[in-house]
Amino acid sequence: MKLYFYISGHGFGHISRSGNIIQRLLKENFIEEIHLVSTRISFLDFTHPKLKLRNLKLDVGVSQKNSLSIDLQTTKAELIDFEKKKTELLKEETEYCKKNKINLIVTDSSSFPITIALEVGIPSVFIGNFTWDFIYKNYAKDDSYFGDLSERLEVEYSFATEALILPFYCPMPPFLESTQIGLVGRKPTLSKQEARQKFGFRDDTTYILLSFGAYGLEGTKLQTENLSNSTKLVAYGVPGIQTEGILVPEVSHYPDLVAAADYVCTKPGYGILAECYYAKTPILYTDRGDFIEYIHLVNALDLYFRSAYIDLPRIISCQFNEVMTLINTIDGMTPKLELKTDGEEDVVSHLLEYN
Repeated sequence: MKLYFYISGHGFGHISRSGNIIQRLLKENFIEEIHLVSTRISFLDFTHPKLKLRNLKLDVGVSQKNSLSIDLQTTKAELIDFEKKKTELLKEETEYCKKNKINLIVTDSSSFPITIALEVGIPSVFIGNFTWDFIYKNYAKDDSYFGDLSERLEVEYSFATEALILPFYCPMPPFLESTQIGLVGRKPTLSKQEARQKFGFRDDTTYILLSFGAYGLEGTKLQTENLSNSTKLVAYGVPGIQTEGILVPEVSHYPDLVAAADYVCTKPGYGILAECYYAKTPILYTDRGDFIEYIHLVNALDLYFRSAYIDLPRIISCQFNEVMTLINTIDGMTPKLELKTDGEEDVVSHLLEYN
């Protein structure tokens, strides 16, 4: 089987989870080739003879000034520009799929590859925990353009042959067929103790990992001088992060750093939630702007994680003691449920049906 696998370039959550799925699929004999299409290819740290890479954008997502704020006007401008290119893109990608004898299209989480599959005459599988029609519908209150676009995208999603719904999911459009699958995410390769030793973390120090993904903390100056001697901030790969007062270690596998930390301070996103779940690291979460997925991720934090809310002013002023005390003393911070894991195996079994 030859797969055309599109991964959204919005943030790192899509590429981190679908990268895991691709690595698992590459081990299967029924997979002949995977044509990976994304603008986040550089995030992956593996290659394979079966893996064909294409740097191409097939959805817009939302434009962000940083991890905590949405730029709605730029998002609209980019969406309008993308809509103008769709006809030509559809023609080009249809020809590409036919030329390369693609058998199945998988998308995380754009609707446009589903349209390509319809044009080629092959099945398509959606993988994700939200769809862009749901995200854009929230912005109709600000601009009717987003409401109209949401309705069009909902129709595109409805033509998917099948949808594989990940945990932490938002309301979904009426897919022809859908299945809830297990958690997909990157796992640490080391135990917590091994990870702490690797990064030189001291037993008498509390380490808070700042995880603000693809969009960073540009324009935010953290008052690290307010930290106690027994608390240390850690960061890796955070755009715009300051260097003074923050430990920036060398990292070969980010989930190992997640495992080493005592807490992860983040804006909720699928990728970091999955990594914290596997690493069993508590989460201090803050707001992330007007992004409707946030509500559903916070619900997941309440159910499956040791977690507590911290507002941005307290992050900036490095006042973490109160929330750390809270997370360690209140029974309600104990996870209420366990997640079904190993969603990669669920994906393999479903795609095998198309072979």
